[in-house]
Amino acid sequence: MAVKDLREWIDILEEKRDLKRIKAEVDWDEEIGAITREVSSAYGPALLFETIKDHRNTLCRRLFTNLTGSRERVCGLLGLSEGTSYRELVPILKERFSHPVKPIQVKSGPVKENIVKGDAVDLYQLPVPKWNPLDGGRYIMTSASTVTTDPETGRHNAGTYRGMISSKKTISVLLATTQGWGEHFTKYRKRGEEMPVAVVLGQDPTLFIAASTPVSHSEYEMAGSLRGAPVELVKCETSDLLVPANAEIVIEGKISPDPKSFEAEGPFSEYPGYYGGRKSPKHTIRVECLTYRNDPIFTGCLTGASPGRTNECTMWTPAAYSAVAWHYLERAGVANVLAVWRGKWPEVMRVQIRKTHRGHAQQVANALWGSHIANYTAKHLIVVDEDIDIFDGEAIEWALAYRVNAGMGDIAFFPGTSGSMLDPSVPIEERDSVKYGHGRWTRVLVDATINWELEPQEQYGGHRYPPLGTSISPKMEETLKRRWKEYGF
Repeated sequence: MAVKDLREWIDILEEKRDLKRIKAEVDWDEEIGAITREVSSAYGPALLFETIKDHRNTLCRRLFTNLTGSRERVCGLLGLSEGTSYRELVPILKERFSHPVKPIQVKSGPVKENIVKGDAVDLYQLPVPKWNPLDGGRYIMTSASTVTTDPETGRHNAGTYRGMISSKKTISVLLATTQGWGEHFTKYRKRGEEMPVAVVLGQDPTLFIAASTPVSHSEYEMAGSLRGAPVELVKCETSDLLVPANAEIVIEGKISPDPKSFEAEGPFSEYPGYYGGRKSPKHTIRVECLTYRNDPIFTGCLTGASPGRTNECTMWTPAAYSAVAWHYLERAGVANVLAVWRGKWPEVMRVQIRKTHRGHAQQVANALWGSHIANYTAKHLIVVDEDIDIFDGEAIEWALAYRVNAGMGDIAFFPGTSGSMLDPSVPIEERDSVKYGHGRWTRVLVDATINWELEPQEQYGGHRYPPLGTSISPKMEETLKRRWKEYGF
């Protein structure tokens, strides 16, 4: 069943006792972020901060976070049993992403209850946190959906990108030309035009998931497929952009291609678990209008994960990315893909295949690395046979130990590709998004399938590998099953 809007999701979580209302006054400067980090790392409840320093009487007083902070919560949002495992969730998401649901346009909605334009715009009226100690400022765009359109086709894109308040009417952003809005911006820049932008805060959480996943269809269509109902959209006040009618807040503005308009942005605690980027001039949204619901709720989230520390996005991005990658491999014609798993960190992806030809693993790598989804994932790609469970770390280690021989070409490097601008293992000058549009990676394929260059051996029963020495015979299996209690177990 589709969740109508953010407020309905809050009510559902409260009914399930999976929501914590924090009524004590908290500081937007690090305290909200610290509380959220501790709670999310313990897979704790969603958090609604109701009394925030300096924001008792501003137009927005409340902040909601950790709304997708557990696997059970994500499954509930998608209308699935809370016991659904990631192994089960990936093919479910793959199926839903295969059936887009077109949005519908409506005349108005709750997000139009209040409209502020021009000099009345003041972003400091929103309780935007400084999430982490070394962040460059107050990051307003962490779980927002940033909406743009292709000036040639009119196709909408809604992506999750980072942005920091730089003044009461400007937001400096990290804009990569390899991402959806970056492709749109490149076209506007070529025309010598500013790009209209709408930043959506407090949307239906399924749009947050779709906007944070490199889907091949419109994010509005993908959100519709996740929620099982079309997203209702309404036209912006200052442009033809369409935004969710039930959103809490929409920020409308424009991005100029003129470097003179750039303002300082960064650093920010990013998904690798390290601070990403440096304080430098970046593209900037010049805000022209705010529309918002009565008593709106600001939403945001932590990013960054390290061993023992996590955030809400790690509860669903691995499954969503894996589903999209699997779907893309099938569309690219790669046969016999049995499973895909991208774990907590997107740089490592595992693919399980039923190997049918020499070079099968290389075909997987070529298809993934040449796709739009590769900008932030599959830097290190591990391909295994059908007998290796890609959700089992011990099984993966076993395949790496005994099915990989670097001297026989089982490890291959692909240098000079586009890659994450936030990966700290890459020299900082190679991660300049303004100069290069994105970062740079040398990708690695680890072919952990049985190498077909090995000749079948008579002593192995005509197979390339010896028999598995840890199995017991069918006869003994039957004997043990019959006598197990007799042994005293």
